[in-house]
Amino acid sequence: MQLSNPEQLTSLIDSLIMTAPEKFDLNRRLANRTRQYFREQIRKQRDIDGNPYQGRTRRKIEVFSRSGQTEKEKLTQNNKNMLMGLSRSLKTSVTDESFEVGVMGVLGGIGRAHNEGRGMTFTTRMKGFYNSKTNRWEGGVKVKSNYQMPKRTFIGWTPTLERELLAMVNTDLLKNVES
Repeated sequence: MQLSNPEQLTSLIDSLIMTAPEKFDLNRRLANRTRQYFREQIRKQRDIDGNPYQGRTRRKIEVFSRSGQTEKEKLTQNNKNMLMGLSRSLKTSVTDESFEVGVMGVLGGIGRAHNEGRGMTFTTRMKGFYNSKTNRWEGGVKVKSNYQMPKRTFIGWTPTLERELLAMVNTDLLKNVES
């Protein structure tokens, strides 16, 4: 049996003869496994299909030493730590009928924009200054900017995830048949 979307998995679970607490427990375990799968992919710096994230440009900062020679320090290197804090904002929602895995919070909003490859609009101040007494940027001119987020799909339906979840459902199905 091959599933084309998560709703088919939900209907398969509904067809099992289980009590409400047993269905809730199965959905909880499926949600936790799904969240773990997505966290593993983020840790490996891979999207849901196993492809590495789009490369970053190397940004450098110049640091001057006392002798006048310039040293360069790399801020990003080899895609390390890309979207790493996002794995903490992965949350699950479980009921008797279904389960969901999504991202929450401010970081989750940025993660959703990355997952879908959406553009973002933000406002900055040009030629302003940071007032440390009020902890705000002041003066200058407000300028609107746009940024197209590169698509980094870290949450989605994959054949690998499908096989793992089906194996868990089949195991529960066999337990119910035996008992």
